[in-house]
Amino acid sequence: MQSSVIYMIGFSASGKTTLGKIIAGKLNYHFIDLDEAITQQQGKSINTLFDEFGEEGFRKIEKQLLVNTIFLTETVIACGGGTTSYSDNMDFLQRNGTVIYLEVDEAMLLERMLDKTAERPLFKGKSKEEISSHINELLTARKVFYERASYTIKNNGNEESAISSILKVLE
Repeated sequence: MQSSVIYMIGFSASGKTTLGKIIAGKLNYHFIDLDEAITQQQGKSINTLFDEFGEEGFRKIEKQLLVNTIFLTETVIACGGGTTSYSDNMDFLQRNGTVIYLEVDEAMLLERMLDKTAERPLFKGKSKEEISSHINELLTARKVFYERASYTIKNNGNEESAISSILKVLE
């Protein structure tokens, strides 16, 4: 295995947390969800932080926590969907761990997002058409960062296949 820190990246609802926990368990690693760590540290939900500080303020908080991961070993970290496109975060991830991009097609992202829009500040209160358009817009902007990952793994619904692919590239 190349690095003892594995960063899971990808769009919201791409499976970073779900698969990250499973991979951590199989490797006997620790698991951290960056968004969850932020809410614990700040004592506020992601939605509240976005409301209070805007996306820019939230990204600064996220960056501070991300930088602290430099001291970790044997850990799988699920990053937020926009983590890679802020500041020099993608460079940081590449320097300090193995980066795995979970790629999901837009139709499946839309399907997954429709169930959880209230939890996701960039999609809260939007119609299905607005969500679809926003997914396309954000995915287009973020893909240039996502595609710099060490490995790209398709995650279009077959969880076992994705897990198997991740474990294979980490050997």
